[in-house]
Amino acid sequence: MVVYSHSRISTYENCPFQYKLRYIDKAVPLLGPSIESYMGKIVHEAIEWLYDTAINHDLATKKEVIEYYEKRWKSSWNTDIRIIKREFDSEHYKGIGKLCIDMYYERYKPFDQSIVMGLEKRIYIDLPEGKKMIGYIDRLDKKTSTHFEIHDYKTSNRVMTQSTADIDRQLAIYALGIKQNYPEVEEVDLVWHFVKYDKEVNSVRTDLQLEELALETTEKINTIESAVDYPTSTSILCEWCDYKKQCPEFGQAIDGSDIKNTIDDFIRISYSDMPSEDKNFVLRTLGDKIRLFSQQTNKAIVEGTDKKILVENTFVRIPPDESDLRWYNLQNMLKNLGIETDDYTNLFENPKLSKEEKTTLKQFFDIKKTIELKISD
Repeated sequence: MVVYSHSRISTYENCPFQYKLRYIDKAVPLLGPSIESYMGKIVHEAIEWLYDTAINHDLATKKEVIEYYEKRWKSSWNTDIRIIKREFDSEHYKGIGKLCIDMYYERYKPFDQSIVMGLEKRIYIDLPEGKKMIGYIDRLDKKTSTHFEIHDYKTSNRVMTQSTADIDRQLAIYALGIKQNYPEVEEVDLVWHFVKYDKEVNSVRTDLQLEELALETTEKINTIESAVDYPTSTSILCEWCDYKKQCPEFGQAIDGSDIKNTIDDFIRISYSDMPSEDKNFVLRTLGDKIRLFSQQTNKAIVEGTDKKILVENTFVRIPPDESDLRWYNLQNMLKNLGIETDDYTNLFENPKLSKEEKTTLKQFFDIKKTIELKISD
């Protein structure tokens, strides 16, 4: 049974074709993430780290939080990150993130408004007809034993209007999950922090509204599950789509007669003495064309004149680095399990670990899916 998320449903609403690529075909995007999403991710991590220090250690100073942000920005950066608005560079976006943290810190210090119940809190939601959803709450707070708050950090360019907040599905569905998992809770406040503008937007839902939302969301899931066609849906969001290269609205189908020449060029250049930087650029360009052809034709073997390319999906479990909050949590758990290691390569083959312990450890790792091209005779 599929466990849905708000982002999964929203993807279908925004573009059924993107939904098909991401969730049905499980296609690897040929484009990297946008710098806007990258900046938002690092800001989220910094604010999460801030609250973790407030809970488990001495409250970090603003300077320390910004230093953490800068460290995470540098350690997580990769060349695949895309800058769509060419009039700006990465330092521009990095500066915006620092300003977000600065304003947030000044507004909420000393961060003792409520009791923090969880950071990146996972919540399951039961819907009618046996449907299920999962969500991750940026921060769950307790005002009193019967009054909780759901907090969400936004780095978007626009502040949500009150009328939009009052019909927003994401936090409302989380509120439904909170009431299901914490029966004693009577009130759940929904709080959005638009950190670029130092603005807070608040909303609430009645029990009746949550019941109606559960029915509406179930109906939406039924629509998705009964879909046969997945048409494209063009909008301004297409510029930021990781699948733009794979979309028929923007890309062209790769000619089967042309791909043989591409394979031959890829193999020839792979074995050439071309300077490393130039070689990598050309191979990346040719490789994208081969990957796209493989996805369009569903072929895992693509023939050249004398040799062929094997197109393989690979999954790598990436451990957190020391600037990531999860690294410290991972170290603590391994210590409690009596495991001392800095090499995580074969961690999940360790016979000392139970199935449940391995499942718990996996939450500290990222999964990177890539499409590898291997030359074969």
